[in-house]
Amino acid sequence: MIGNVVGIYVGKQKGEGKTEVVFAEFVAGHGVRGDSHAGRDARRQVSLFAQETLNLLLAEGFTVTASALSANLFIEGLNLNSLRPGTQLRLGDVILELVEARKPCRNITRIDNRLPKRLFGQCGHLARIVKGGIVRSGDAIEVVANETQLKLAFA
Repeated sequence: MIGNVVGIYVGKQKGEGKTEVVFAEFVAGHGVRGDSHAGRDARRQVSLFAQETLNLLLAEGFTVTASALSANLFIEGLNLNSLRPGTQLRLGDVILELVEARKPCRNITRIDNRLPKRLFGQCGHLARIVKGGIVRSGDAIEVVANETQLKLAFA
């Protein structure tokens, strides 16, 4: 499966929106350089959100921006919400491992009180950075087999 990065966002303050950047450094074991969440939790270093979900929200009449949703990566062309923890993604030289499904944050009620319920199960994932490097807007994202997936495929 292949998708691509359509937006990269970095936030200076926790709980605030994030600002779009053209590229960002992903530091293994730490997070996105310059992001307020970097270095806080070894398992929850990067947040990913599906562009298709944002497009649906906009089509349904929600007034929301990618920046306000506070994810680091917006991706398209990959069924992000169907992926399971342990799945690894390659973005150029960078490898991310999905750790857990992202839950709608209370902060999004400032945008619209209906968003937490609407986004339940469709809020993307949190990941850790296995291998660091630079990620650029437009980079391809590929699902790569990890050890668990290989065992299941050949069982």
